[in-house]
Amino acid sequence: MVITTQKDLETKMISHQNDDDIEKLLQMVKDYKKRILEIGNEDYITVDKQLRFIDELVEFPLGEFILKNRGTNGYWTDYMIEHQYKNRFNGTDSDGRSLTNLERIFLDRFPLVVATQQRAVHFSRIIQSHVREDAVIASLPCGLMRDLLALDFSGIKNFKLIGIDIDNKSINYAQKLAERYQLSAHVEFYQSDAWNQPFENHFTLLTSNGLNVYEPDDDRVTALYRQLFKALRLGGTLVTSCITPSPDTDPNSEWNLDVIDWDAMLQQKTLYSDILNFNPRGLRSSSVTKMQLSDAGFEDFDLIWDEARIFPTIIAKKPRS
Repeated sequence: MVITTQKDLETKMISHQNDDDIEKLLQMVKDYKKRILEIGNEDYITVDKQLRFIDELVEFPLGEFILKNRGTNGYWTDYMIEHQYKNRFNGTDSDGRSLTNLERIFLDRFPLVVATQQRAVHFSRIIQSHVREDAVIASLPCGLMRDLLALDFSGIKNFKLIGIDIDNKSINYAQKLAERYQLSAHVEFYQSDAWNQPFENHFTLLTSNGLNVYEPDDDRVTALYRQLFKALRLGGTLVTSCITPSPDTDPNSEWNLDVIDWDAMLQQKTLYSDILNFNPRGLRSSSVTKMQLSDAGFEDFDLIWDEARIFPTIIAKKPRS
C-alpha cells in the first residue's frame, strides 16, 4: 500500500534526502569547508582541525552519508545500534573492513551515539514485554524495523508487525530483514508521511523514534503525537523518545555531565554544530516532551534514562475510554 507518490514522499523527508550522488557529496564538502573558513577558529577547535575532521569523515561510508544528508536514515541508525553487540569488540564493520580512528570514536564514544545504542536496548526490553497473542505492533518510522523483527515470538501464533516509513529504501531493507528473521508472513509495510498515516484505533503498541528531533516546530511535533495517539487502540501503548538539549544550548540541561566523554563531546559538537549546523530547536527536555504527549491525549507516563540522560525512552498510554 503506497499512500502517495514516491516523488511527493521524498520531498517531505525531513531527516535526510534519498540519493547516492557523489557529485553532491563533493559539493557539500566544498560548501562545509567554505563555511568553516568564513567563520574562523572556535574557542575549542581551529579551522585546520575542522577541515581535517571533514576529510576524515569522507574516509568511511557512514561519515560520507552524514555529510551528504545531514543526518542518518534507517539503515545507518540500525548500523550504529548493532555496532554495540559485535563490531565494537572486533574493530570492523559487518563486511570486515577495519574501522577508521574517527569512525571508532564516533561509534564508541560520541555521547549521542552511545545514548542511541542504550535507548535501543531499552526499547527492545519494553516492546518484548508486550509480545502476546493477537498483538498488533507497529513502528513509525520503521527504518529497518529490527526493534520489532528481532523480538522473541516463541509460542506466539497470532501477531502482526507493521512498519510505516516515508523512505522507500528503508522499507526495502526492512522487507529483506523480515525474510531473514522468517517473519514475512506476519509483517506489513506502508509507505506514508507520519503526519498523515492512515491507521486509526489499530495498534496495541506503537514505537516511534527520531522524527521529533528533526522538527523545530513544537506545534508540528504535537500534531505528530496526535497521529500516534489516533493510531493506537484504547489502552494501547506508545514507546517513544526525545533528545534533550546539551548544556551549551540549555542552562537547565538534563545531561549527566559526570559520565560525558568530553573529548568525544567536542568532536561531536564539531560535527553537528560547526559542520552540519544542526538546528538545536528540535531537541526538547523530557518535561516538554511529556507535556506535548499529554496535549495529544496520552497519560500514565514512565521515563527510562540512558546513562548520560541524553536520550530518554518515554512510555505513554492511550486511555481505555
